[in-house]
Amino acid sequence: MMRLPSSLTTRLALAYGLATAAILASVAAYLSSALSAQLEGRDESELVGEVLLVRHLLREVRSEAEIRADTHRFADIAMGHEGLILVVRTRQGEPLVTLNPRNETLPPLRVLPATTQPDKAMLQTWRPKNGVPSRGIAALGQLGDSDKAVEIVVLRDAGYRVALIREYRHQLLWATLCGAAVAAGLGFALARRALRPLRRMAADAAAVTTSRLATRLDVGSAPAELRELAAALNDMLARLQDSFSRLSEFSADLAHDFRTPISNLIGQTQVTLAQSRKTAEYEALLESNLEEYERLARMIENMLFLARADHAQVALDVRTLDAREELDKMAEYFEAVAADREVVLSVTGSAPVQADQTLLRRAVTNLLDNALRHAPAGSTVRVDVARAPTATGTGTGTSIRVSNPGPAIPPETLPHIFGRFYRADPSRRNSAASTGLGLAIVDTIMRLHGGSVTVRSVDGLTVFTLQFPAEPVPMPAAAAPAAVA
Repeated sequence: MMRLPSSLTTRLALAYGLATAAILASVAAYLSSALSAQLEGRDESELVGEVLLVRHLLREVRSEAEIRADTHRFADIAMGHEGLILVVRTRQGEPLVTLNPRNETLPPLRVLPATTQPDKAMLQTWRPKNGVPSRGIAALGQLGDSDKAVEIVVLRDAGYRVALIREYRHQLLWATLCGAAVAAGLGFALARRALRPLRRMAADAAAVTTSRLATRLDVGSAPAELRELAAALNDMLARLQDSFSRLSEFSADLAHDFRTPISNLIGQTQVTLAQSRKTAEYEALLESNLEEYERLARMIENMLFLARADHAQVALDVRTLDAREELDKMAEYFEAVAADREVVLSVTGSAPVQADQTLLRRAVTNLLDNALRHAPAGSTVRVDVARAPTATGTGTGTSIRVSNPGPAIPPETLPHIFGRFYRADPSRRNSAASTGLGLAIVDTIMRLHGGSVTVRSVDGLTVFTLQFPAEPVPMPAAAAPAAVA
């Protein structure tokens, strides 16, 4: 199978050439057919005309002898008619006038009476030596005013016409090939010129590097057909720039959060090993190190979960759960922590929910842990569950709200609250108690379920809302959330 050229310009040039060749070939075929039909019609008209002309000349002679004495007047009417054969003979077959340059054998033809007016429908087919089907006619013609008649045979060898059409077709073929070649050349030049904006776009795109992600393609100067492509490429560059920026910040945050526990481990260990210690001191060191190890383990576990979710490798076991029952179990789990912080946990409402039990518990646990850390002593953290319309308005899903009083989250912080390693407190004074991945995991879990998580923080009350759809829609890999700074 022949492969197409890789160059789009060459492909377009070939397409122009082939299209032109097809058009010219169609026109050539039509012209050739039309010319052949016209020539054939002209030959047939001439055959009928020759019979009428010979009959007219015969009316001017009185005897067969007079015809023999002046054959030129009959022979002259055949001059200039290539392939024409004219024979005038007696009823007994004795030739009076013979014009047959190639000595063709006369075919037996049906002879028309002298009173019959000849027309094209009376022409008969015969084959000369070259085998080309030709046309002819035989008719009687009266001598003068007498009742005596002679036989007129007029034939036309169509071989000349076939040769003429063949030569004409050869010329049309060469004209078609030349026209197609010229069209291909012009098409190549036009396509190359027309694709110049695309080459400029390619050059601009090639200039984009990690240090020049802010570069954008000029949509305004692009042709209408390429504006959509340029706009899509600009959107892609914007996403890449945003993702790269967030990835850079994510890497910096990751290094910072790993450096803190590792520095603690190294520092404490170096201090302890600087001199001999008692067993109790070594035990205290190991307990302190264990806390750091556990924190590192949680961070690694959370990062692995997010990485698997980003690549759609988290298998969901979605089923119908009693949301109130699940929330009561989690409230009971946090009861001791809430009591230690002098915070009351309140669960209200009831509704079924379509969710993966493990991921549901993980999402609500992260929200409760976040709420208890920020709720002031003596306050109440509320967890409400109810049926609620979906965000798209296509049905009724389940809504779980976790609200806690406390300092409001600044409005400029809200768009980043679900970012990985993001903390509203730049000083990170609470970094030991949090990995900065809890809310990012909540957002990922909701996306995996085809739902959403939103936050509202006004008038000293922060409310996180988990919106589960009526029927979970698994999130494709391409739609998985990227790392957010």
